[in-house]
Amino acid sequence: MSRWLRRAARSQGGFTLVELLVVVGIMGVLSAVAVPNVGRFVGSGKTQANASEVQSVQTALDTYMADQGVTSVTAQAATNNMSTSTPALSPSYVRTATTRCSYAWTTAGVVTQTGCPP
Repeated sequence: MSRWLRRAARSQGGFTLVELLVVVGIMGVLSAVAVPNVGRFVGSGKTQANASEVQSVQTALDTYMADQGVTSVTAQAATNNMSTSTPALSPSYVRTATTRCSYAWTTAGVVTQTGCPP
């Protein structure tokens, strides 16, 4: 029995310090390559969200003009609250009342985006 315990203790293996250092080094190299590549996608998501939002507001104003059968609307100064805009686009044409950016439009219904947070 004691001979079996000694043999089991000798054959019990683990990772050496060198093996652990190699693994830590590989992980360090991988993270050094991955982190800068992930960082460049952060800003592009916000840019795409802003572009999508201005398209939604333009579509809402176009739909309003088509529903009402008008070719011109009251010009709107920059606002981010679509429920107080003239015409009021929320809740009938825009799902949320407040938007990330501010929007203004001309009497012809051309929407411009201003005041987007970074």
